[in-house]
Amino acid sequence: MNFVKKSIIDHNLLQNTIKRKINFSGVGVHNGRAVSMSIEPAEVNTGIIFERTDVKSNNKIKVDMANVVESSLCTKIQNVSGVSVSTIEHLMATFSAFGIDNAIVKINSSELPALDGSSSEYVKKFVNTGLKVQHQMKKVLKIVRKVKVKHGDRFISITPSNYLSINITIDYPKTIIGKSQYFYKHSKDNFIKNLSMARTYTLFEDIEKMRIAGLAIGGNLNNAIVVDKHKILNPDGLRIEKEFVKHKTLDCIGDFYLLGMPLIGTVNCFAPGHNLNQLLIKEILKNKDNYIIEDIFTEKQPNNFFNLVDENVSPHKITCVA
Repeated sequence: MNFVKKSIIDHNLLQNTIKRKINFSGVGVHNGRAVSMSIEPAEVNTGIIFERTDVKSNNKIKVDMANVVESSLCTKIQNVSGVSVSTIEHLMATFSAFGIDNAIVKINSSELPALDGSSSEYVKKFVNTGLKVQHQMKKVLKIVRKVKVKHGDRFISITPSNYLSINITIDYPKTIIGKSQYFYKHSKDNFIKNLSMARTYTLFEDIEKMRIAGLAIGGNLNNAIVVDKHKILNPDGLRIEKEFVKHKTLDCIGDFYLLGMPLIGTVNCFAPGHNLNQLLIKEILKNKDNYIIEDIFTEKQPNNFFNLVDENVSPHKITCVA
């Protein structure tokens, strides 16, 4: 007889949801509106679903590449009825890092709260709440041949691997950001210690243009790093070394999880952004010869892929880019 007792299955292989409801509130970084949001447990194979509580009907939007729509400076999903929710990338990155497969996100606005501009508050509450292991196997999308997309000098590519890693470079000439490179291997531990505190950022000279376009209305020094050429305007400076490039890495992780399952491959990129990240995923899905979808196995993960972490990790504060 061919069977496996559920009690001996490695929990790393199984789907997860959160143990109990979590609440958040704040303002949208782009629309500037007050927003309340809760994240609730969901059954196996539900995926991640956003539910707009301020909309009476057809108000659910599932995280799926088919529901991704083009948007400036953020990630946005929309259902067939035109109901949308935006700026989901920091939450999606945290779902990815914690291996959360199933959750219902109830929200009373079209944009998620900016919180502090990073994934830090999500991480703290997920650690405190804990996860519920569900008796259904996880699946992953594993790259089997190279895929690359580009826009001008900017590019992003992915090649086969047994885990997700990102080698990323950004370049902002004649600013304190400058050229910065970072290598990241995806795991819960690495995400919390190295990425989760990294905040979104903008150049001071771009703020007026964004606000004329109806963006960054709720942006301020409490939820974003603002750079004026060679000066950081936030009084406390940066939180962590290479915070700018690390935030771009965080955004990549969030956008890749729009697949609804972990992505396995080696990513190389220069100056990525939400639209380019999403273009890569769309290009991968165009041809089934690019990937396979399979059950996740321990030997195909990096060590401690979903390991528990020390919730007392505190970043080292610095005031300049290394």
